[in-house]
Amino acid sequence: MKEKFQIQPYALNEFQGRIGVARAEINPPEGMYARTWGCAKHDIADGLHSPLYATCMAMAPRDGGQEVFLVTLDLMVWLSKTDEEGIRLKLENEFNVPPGALIVHLSHSHGAPFTDPARASAPGGHLIVPFRKKIAAACRQVMMQALKGMRKATLTWAAGRCGLAYDRDLVIPESGEIVCGFNPSKVVDDTLTVGRVVDEGGKVLGTLVNYAAHPTSLGGGNRLISPDYVGAMRSLVERETGGAICTFLHGADGDLTPRRSFEDEVEAADQNGRELGYAALSVLAGMLPPGHRMEFAGREESGATLGRWRLAACQPDKAFAFLQRTVGLNIAELPSIAECRNAAATASDGFERERAERRLAIREKLGDGDRFELPIYAWRLGSSVMVGAPVEFYSDVQVDLRARFPGITIAVLDVCNGFLNYLPREADYERNTYPVKIALFARGSMERARDRIAEVIAELAGTP
Repeated sequence: MKEKFQIQPYALNEFQGRIGVARAEINPPEGMYARTWGCAKHDIADGLHSPLYATCMAMAPRDGGQEVFLVTLDLMVWLSKTDEEGIRLKLENEFNVPPGALIVHLSHSHGAPFTDPARASAPGGHLIVPFRKKIAAACRQVMMQALKGMRKATLTWAAGRCGLAYDRDLVIPESGEIVCGFNPSKVVDDTLTVGRVVDEGGKVLGTLVNYAAHPTSLGGGNRLISPDYVGAMRSLVERETGGAICTFLHGADGDLTPRRSFEDEVEAADQNGRELGYAALSVLAGMLPPGHRMEFAGREESGATLGRWRLAACQPDKAFAFLQRTVGLNIAELPSIAECRNAAATASDGFERERAERRLAIREKLGDGDRFELPIYAWRLGSSVMVGAPVEFYSDVQVDLRARFPGITIAVLDVCNGFLNYLPREADYERNTYPVKIALFARGSMERARDRIAEVIAELAGTP
């Protein structure tokens, strides 16, 4: 007897729950310290290119339960433990959220200023503390507004492609030196994952754009505060979605840079943002209506025998869970805290001091031990998983996780609830690239963290 095969429906991964979205500006005060590049010739910006924002998406099970909060900030990095925890821990206490239920995720925009109170003695540094108060107030505001505005809604995910990202390890032919720059000769991950939140009345409440490319369109010669390409992307997507708030999710881009990188003029950021924005709109245009899938409707005779499909209602997934786990990583051979302090105190001005001060801040986060428990944050939203950590993952991590879990939409987020630095590939330790030169963790750490994340995803999804 001939076996019958059923044609499977075509469906997008969806989560149905209660969702709220809110946003507030976090532009720094005029005259504040804004030097973020070692090669910069200025300490204070000349003005504002595009607004910086704090955004919150609050989510919870449809029928009630603990909320989770995704707070995104148009900031570059947290330089110190005090810098990050001084904002996040107060939010956790005020909103009484359990471990793992709040993710503060930075866009990593290199045109946004530092917020570390330790920079108070720098030119314009006296304005950093007032700026931090503004950021904290904005975070509280958007969390309260998102919580208050929660309603039954469906989050739909779809994937596409965007050619903005390139490898950023460029080999200089004459010397063989590897510099951090646009390398057009290598094929890289160009996956673009887009989410759309629609309420029961059909209104688009918000969108999510998860893409991996360093927001480094602008370099040290840029003299304007900027969210980098994130700003132009966001404006374009919001214009075409009726003003629905667009949230950028900074993907696993430790090895990736935009085509136009480290430039002086903001047009580079705007062009890069338009490229990503139009790609995101293409994905959104191809999405099915929420709560629907395509089902095979049978044969139809015409000039050719046609296979007809039709839209059919379906029930979105309501599964919801969150957790926080850790992975133990061996710390590389690094100078002690005392040695880092001495190096920072004796470094000359410019890029040498910038490197030394960053090294000290990060060494203090790790302590003087030889092992560190790296936190991992993961949320299950239907058949999708958001997972992040306070590092910059390489794109290999998201490529591998998606291959291991082909039925799950996976969004990997860098720089979550703190910042350390890169987790380079084990093979890159033989190449002496920039991330390897400043790596905090021993070789093999990226692969160890990736495998641990896979265990966490399997735990969330209930798979072996």
